[in-house]
Amino acid sequence: MSILYLPVFENEDGVRGFFSTKAGAALKSPYYNKDVLEELSLEDYKLIWPKQVHKANVEIIKDIGNKKEVIIPETDGLVTNNPDVLLTTVHADCLAVYFYDKEQKAIGLVHAGWRGTVKGISQNAVKIMMCEYNSKPEDIISFISPGISKCCFEVGREVYEEFRQKWDFADEFAEKKGEKYYIDLKGINKRQLLDLGVKNIQVSSHCTCCNPELFCSYRGEKGVKKRMGAGICLSIKHR
Repeated sequence: MSILYLPVFENEDGVRGFFSTKAGAALKSPYYNKDVLEELSLEDYKLIWPKQVHKANVEIIKDIGNKKEVIIPETDGLVTNNPDVLLTTVHADCLAVYFYDKEQKAIGLVHAGWRGTVKGISQNAVKIMMCEYNSKPEDIISFISPGISKCCFEVGREVYEEFRQKWDFADEFAEKKGEKYYIDLKGINKRQLLDLGVKNIQVSSHCTCCNPELFCSYRGEKGVKKRMGAGICLSIKHR
């Protein structure tokens, strides 16, 4: 059987998470094969889909009534303490950054491409969890998904300058080669979280662009239409 997903937070009680592979990707909404949900026994959760726009808006998900699927417009991040919902995002190089507050039983998920990373979407999610759920950064566990890594994320000077103007540590995560720059999006997101006091951060070593047999890569496949899915929910014992 093809590998449909990579598990996230394998050793943590109270939370379930996944990142689908190319085998679990699809062409249209919800963008990944629902066999992933069936294999993980997540079919009964209500699905929350942000309509991603490469910005830094993070929405709080509360009661959604009897709806089985909800699309949130103009949004790249979600947080909730609702035990009945599955937060989801879709990806083909951009990072999924997951959050789990094991004390307050709250979760979050953001789509962090380079634009969202410049705007600090990961920090936004943590700050909202702190305000909304009284989360403490030291209680939050974070996971940064497979995504395009520094080895493949080549950009021009204008993109590099956006990072440098916003984050004074940006040069630590950029390397100039000729007229181009290579930027470590995973490292920048991790540093942003560390600066807020989130210490428990796991980072995937998988580069989506380097592994076309396992992952979809918009850059590596020159405009691939398929998207992989990320998902997180509170586990059944907290429902």
